[in-house]
Amino acid sequence: MAEPTLITFPPSLDSELSRFLLAHYQIRHEERRHTLIFCFFVTLWHGFTLLFPLFYGRALRLDTVRKIADHFDPLARPERKLLPEDADRPKVEADWPVFNDTLAFATATFAYYHLLPHRSIMIRPLSEGAPRFESGAVRLAYPVFAGLLRVLLRLTKARANEAFGKARAVFEAVDARLSDGRRYLVGDRLTLSDVAFAVAAAPFVLPDAYGGPLPTLSQMPPVMQRAIAETRARPAGQFALRIYEHHRNGGGNDELARSN
Repeated sequence: MAEPTLITFPPSLDSELSRFLLAHYQIRHEERRHTLIFCFFVTLWHGFTLLFPLFYGRALRLDTVRKIADHFDPLARPERKLLPEDADRPKVEADWPVFNDTLAFATATFAYYHLLPHRSIMIRPLSEGAPRFESGAVRLAYPVFAGLLRVLLRLTKARANEAFGKARAVFEAVDARLSDGRRYLVGDRLTLSDVAFAVAAAPFVLPDAYGGPLPTLSQMPPVMQRAIAETRARPAGQFALRIYEHHRNGGGNDELARSN
């Protein structure tokens, strides 16, 4: 039987979160990457949806990253579960929109606003791993792809500045939560809160294990380099890096604890 397939847009934060989750749950699958415009046709064909990431196969059609978590978490071994079944569950649910919506959207808005003007460094992130003709389309018609992202995210200087303020507020709140010495954001083990935060923060800290293509720090414009330096210096930024280091490739729930 063919392995299930994950359809992604390479640099998407939700696509990266789906990669992180499937690695954590140890779900064998094939990832197929597509550029922004072509991705819509592929997900529509295989999942009757315009949403990505799309995980399909073996009678499954999971067209959001939260559906992936909700489907596989109940099937996971106890040490692999990310959704607590006790009093901690409401805390994780409260974190979900803050990290996967507020922070992730702010991160994307700020990063794309400052990166899209740099065609030479953005062609790879927008197309790496996609079929050759899609990658060629990005190279030949970069203004079309960049323009679509600007429209979808409604990118303006004011919105980018506002986005960085929202991201900073979330980082400050996470700094405060970590100030008591806790190893994880909720309880004493890895949860969806930790994973969602680490992924949403990733473009601000550039973890080595990030599964999608990102420009390197040296390629970043100065405004992004300053934002990354600021975030990496925070407890929240260091926490995101540790989550990636110890858990991105399917590491167990106790690995971060053993490292502290």
